[in-house]
Amino acid sequence: MMGALQVVIGLYATVLPFAVLGAWIAVALWDLSWRLNAGAVATGAAVGWAAVVLVIPFLGAAGYLLASPNLPRWLAATYVGGGVLAWLAVLGVTAGLGAAG
Repeated sequence: MMGALQVVIGLYATVLPFAVLGAWIAVALWDLSWRLNAGAVATGAAVGWAAVVLVIPFLGAAGYLLASPNLPRWLAATYVGGGVLAWLAVLGVTAGLGAAG
C-alpha cells in the first residue's frame, strides 16, 4: 500500500510546479491585459512584461505578480508564497514517505 501512495504523492510533487506556474502565468497575463486595456501601462512595457513572464518561467511570473501595482500586496504574496509553500509541503511529505518506506 505504501508504494502506491508514494507513487501518487510523487506524481503530485512532479505535476504541482507546472500547475502553479500555469496559474501564475494566467493571473499575470490577465492582470497585464487588464492594465493595458485600462491605459495604465504602455504597449511596449506590456509586451516586455509578457516576454519576461513567458521566457523566464518561475521568476518572471512571480516577479510580475509581486511587482504589479494593480494587485494588493497580500494577494500577490498569497499567490506566490502559497504556491511555493504547497510545493514544499508536498516535497516534505514525499521525503517522509520515502524515508518510512
